[in-house]
Amino acid sequence: MVYQDERFQLSYKMTSEQEQQALKKLKYGDQLHVNAELEAPEKNRNQDQFNYQAFLYRKHIHWLLKANMIQPVTSKSATWLYTLKNFRKNQLEKIDAEMDNKISPYVASLVYGDRSYVDTSVYESYQRLGVVHLLAISGLHVNLIVAGFLLVLRRLGFQIEKTAIMMICLLPLYCLMTGGNAPVVRAAIMTICLMAGRLSPVRVTSLQALCFSFIFVFLFNPYCVFEIGFQLSYAVSFAIILSGRKIMRKTSSTLLNTLYISLISTVSGIAIMSYHFYEFSIVGVFLNILYVPLFTFILLPLSFLAIFFMNLMPIMLAIPSTMMKVAVTVSEALATVLQKIPFTTWITGRPSNISLVLLIMLTFYFFYKWEKTGKAYRYLIPVCICLFLGTFNFTGKVSFIDVGQGDSVLIQLPWNRGNYVIDVGGQMAFEKEQWAERKEPFSVGKNIVTPVLKANGISTLDKLIVTHSDADHMEGLIDVGGAMHIKELVYAEGGETKSIMQKALKALPKIPQKAVLAGYSWMKGDATFQVISPIQKGEGGNNDSIVITAVLDNKRWLFTGDIEKETELALLENPLIKADILKVAHHGSKTSTTPAFIEQVKPTISIISCGLNNRFGHPREETLETLEKANTTIYRTDLQGEIIYTFSKGFTFGLE
Repeated sequence: MVYQDERFQLSYKMTSEQEQQALKKLKYGDQLHVNAELEAPEKNRNQDQFNYQAFLYRKHIHWLLKANMIQPVTSKSATWLYTLKNFRKNQLEKIDAEMDNKISPYVASLVYGDRSYVDTSVYESYQRLGVVHLLAISGLHVNLIVAGFLLVLRRLGFQIEKTAIMMICLLPLYCLMTGGNAPVVRAAIMTICLMAGRLSPVRVTSLQALCFSFIFVFLFNPYCVFEIGFQLSYAVSFAIILSGRKIMRKTSSTLLNTLYISLISTVSGIAIMSYHFYEFSIVGVFLNILYVPLFTFILLPLSFLAIFFMNLMPIMLAIPSTMMKVAVTVSEALATVLQKIPFTTWITGRPSNISLVLLIMLTFYFFYKWEKTGKAYRYLIPVCICLFLGTFNFTGKVSFIDVGQGDSVLIQLPWNRGNYVIDVGGQMAFEKEQWAERKEPFSVGKNIVTPVLKANGISTLDKLIVTHSDADHMEGLIDVGGAMHIKELVYAEGGETKSIMQKALKALPKIPQKAVLAGYSWMKGDATFQVISPIQKGEGGNNDSIVITAVLDNKRWLFTGDIEKETELALLENPLIKADILKVAHHGSKTSTTPAFIEQVKPTISIISCGLNNRFGHPREETLETLEKANTTIYRTDLQGEIIYTFSKGFTFGLE
């Protein structure tokens, strides 16, 4: 089969450090011999989460290429584009190798638009504060760079026309050099339009330049409208151009004007931030006043100076490096302090289509009234109400989150009366050599459970129940506990004897903790929950799992953790195990779900949480046969993704 000019997403698992170093030497334009299999990319398995299939499709990639062997063959004749990309690659490697590791991530991101070198904790700190956009090359950065070049060229005696022509020629190259990010492309095209207008008798306004850049980019790549950077860049620029001048014309205070610009940028991006990230920073409006000058007028010029000295005068590199190091240390220390302030972010959840349209309309209304009356804050109230309603769950849901080979169940009671999570999934930790360690390791708690909670507009959990101390049920606890306000952490007595639970409890000392046994119960409205196992203190193993029987939406539910046949046998005489809906124990293992237990439970629907093509072979055939003989309908996260029960409506699935 021949795929002519087909684009693929290639992935390959390296087997040694030597192979890693060899592959690092690859350059743009090198040809490879690859032995691989084709796979179709999968869509998001949990509702409202990142859709990898759609992401690749919009980049004209329809297949994954899973390679088991990669061998360099030869290099193509270098084209100007490959030469430019290789220059950028070499510069980034040189920055990483020769500059202080405190400042190298900032130089790489501010000059070449590569944020991959930024430490995860630093990035998250800036993200919570709403200033992470400053680590990307923005339109303001481009304008300052252009202004700097124009100033230098004018000082060197170049005429205005010649400097304009020179910048028109250099800006496209700069876009390629910085990775072609949407804000850079937008700012570059707008600058080219405005400069071309100066060279011609036709006057070009900023709004006309913005519209032309939008049309140009859209015609070049229609799928760009789905990119978050594109949406934010044009929404914010549109708002500043249309409303900024009218609003700022009413005041002569520089500080107030800066605050207005920050507020305009924040409000114009709220709908986009809510839809894609389910949250936005409240304090970012004020912190931008502090951080924008720091990044724009201090770190950005020093970054270019560092690049200049690194390439031409290495002996002088220490001067900008020392200055940058001081500024970066102050910036990060301030971010660390500020992020500890409560309520710095507003978790909005993903708005429905109707809510999204309403939110956009209210945003336009806000700017209209601000322009007319000069009073902003009273017209923010409808926007805030719309955002608040987006976090309100009117119906109630039970969601079996697809966390791969593990368990995590989210229970949302109607009218926001209570939010409960049973287990948070996780992965077994295996020791790796240093070369094989990922810079940002995948975490079920951080990358799956927390985004699902935020997408549902949840910032507070009334209870987080850990059924037992196995990694596939609780390894994500620390990440979820760091992102959510948890009113009470519940676990079975004896579970704290395992090191994984000890580590989690030590990392989350401010969360109220409660060790329970059978008999513990709670009630909220029509919903009731009762723990029926374990009856005595255990050691955090499978048979020590917390078993919960609940009445939700007038149906009886049974959540069984990872109990095995011994505990199932002990529960046979308990009348509370009868259930309409059963969460099958231990991911469908053959050591659980005995015929006698299923005969007593008599579930109408049985739900199995397990990973796709997991190495344990779950669910086992014996278990499936037992359930089928009981005439129960079986739902599985490996086949159907997230399993969602909406009160009064029934089941829907993430992979529908």
